[in-house]
Amino acid sequence: MTSGENPSEARSTLPDLSGEWSMKIHWQRGEATGTVLAAASIRHSPAGVALIVRSPGSNSHTILSQAGYDASGLPVLHYIYEVEPKAIGSDAKGAYKGAAILRFYDNDEELSGNYWTDQLTKGHFQLNRKPRGIQGVTEKIDVLLVTAISLEYEAAKMAFSETSPGNGVLSWEERNDASAPYTVGNYVRGEKELFRLALAKPDRMGSIETGRLASALIERLSPQCLVMCGVCAGNPGEVALGDLVISELAYQHDEGKRETNSFVADHRQSPISVAWKRAAENLRAEDLPSYGPPSDRDTRFWLLERLLGGDDPRNHPAHSRYFKDGDWRRLVETLEEQGFVELVDGALKLTALGKHDVQRSTYLDTEPPKRLPIALKIGPIASGNMVVKDGVTWEQLKQLGVRSVVGLEMEAATIGAVARSSGVPEWLVIKGVMDHADPRKNDRYKPFAARASAEALRFFLDRNFTTYHSDGQPAEVGSPTRT
Repeated sequence: MTSGENPSEARSTLPDLSGEWSMKIHWQRGEATGTVLAAASIRHSPAGVALIVRSPGSNSHTILSQAGYDASGLPVLHYIYEVEPKAIGSDAKGAYKGAAILRFYDNDEELSGNYWTDQLTKGHFQLNRKPRGIQGVTEKIDVLLVTAISLEYEAAKMAFSETSPGNGVLSWEERNDASAPYTVGNYVRGEKELFRLALAKPDRMGSIETGRLASALIERLSPQCLVMCGVCAGNPGEVALGDLVISELAYQHDEGKRETNSFVADHRQSPISVAWKRAAENLRAEDLPSYGPPSDRDTRFWLLERLLGGDDPRNHPAHSRYFKDGDWRRLVETLEEQGFVELVDGALKLTALGKHDVQRSTYLDTEPPKRLPIALKIGPIASGNMVVKDGVTWEQLKQLGVRSVVGLEMEAATIGAVARSSGVPEWLVIKGVMDHADPRKNDRYKPFAARASAEALRFFLDRNFTTYHSDGQPAEVGSPTRT
């Protein structure tokens, strides 16, 4: 993704380069030379120019680009990129960087120029635009929302649908493309369109299918932001069941090198923008439909359930949401009188009667909660390639270098990386905590977490989505200007 670039400059000095390009890479390493055929996808937006290049041995994405004119008056693109070698077809040992100077020849629809890499290779890129009839972009949308599973997809569709006359998506249209199907609708507030939304889910959860789907739809739909909602595991020291975690950044926690007796992490973090982080900090859980203050019954059950799980309710992240001044003492003394709890060596314990009561309630109370005193937590989200319920992963994540992780799931890092490499201006992940990745993991809170995260994402976009004027400067939502 471009960075450090004046967005309006990229638009004013180059014709629109968006689309699919065939590519020849003429390379030289020492005395060896050759030619490789590749394919390039170019996204040219007010945020800048970003290229994704796919060749038999590697893929590459933009780090930085700067547009201008050369001395002869030809449009020129100065381009810095990162190459990620594939498992086959490349002799590179790891990712490496390169730079190129590409000139655009309008008559021939050609973008070409020399390149150099830090692997001591050099050569020449020649890109030729494919005929317009086979370009990837089929329609323009503003927001691409990707979920991982059907439950999250349905929760998102419901959350963004019309909730009152003239607010939300009134009707949805299916796009049944075999390789990347999606649903699209116009989101309105007060009968004024704010953004056009595409909603999609991969065939399987996980980073591989999520990345494939998101990349394909970004090329086809050219969104201004890529977002995700759904469910995750939450750090028990930071969040309670049902709470919402928002991606300050995301990374793949199991990326690195496995040695004989240890794992050396190599984290590539993708942060959200400063503007969206500030906007996320202004969200209030109390404004969401899924928020609700606890009843006396809720508070009683919450306390007994924490004791059954071996937690200390006094130090739990949700303690202050369930107990106001004086409530803790009154409830504990009441439960002592009823014979459900007792104080043993300075610690509150369940009696046999209390254990039986909470186990019975847990067994009978299988319905997901409707409303909870939830909280929002902004912080790092760690992604991995497997579902975890070992209860020790949180400490391992801290030891690997990111001590403040709030959420653990499988796709957020991919969303951040795809947005960055594809040149999407903004990205965000909001997920609801359905468990703590420990042996007590179950699905009771899963529907609530999916619904609450979708509500929070709608609330966020409704208040913070911006479109762009043709000069690349953001315009407030509701502006009639489109790009």
